[in-house]
Amino acid sequence: MRWFRRQGKRSDDLITASELSCFAYCPEQWRLQYGLGLPVENQAALDAGTRHHGRKAVAERIAGSAIILGRLIVVASLVLLLLWVLRR
Repeated sequence: MRWFRRQGKRSDDLITASELSCFAYCPEQWRLQYGLGLPVENQAALDAGTRHHGRKAVAERIAGSAIILGRLIVVASLVLLLLWVLRR
């Protein structure tokens, strides 16, 4: 792997989750892909997975924002209700 990094294809010493899962699944695949730098044969499936996870991340952000907005509306409603009750 050091040989692969010395050629400038990887400049950092970080090990990605993809690298770990590749090695856990098949050390020989890891050696060919990350050690020798050979292209993967299932690039279309990998790209589809990247797009899928990107869409899921957007949905998660939207859902998180909706939850925060809902909580703010509930707090504002309670404050307004409290003010209305205190004025009576």
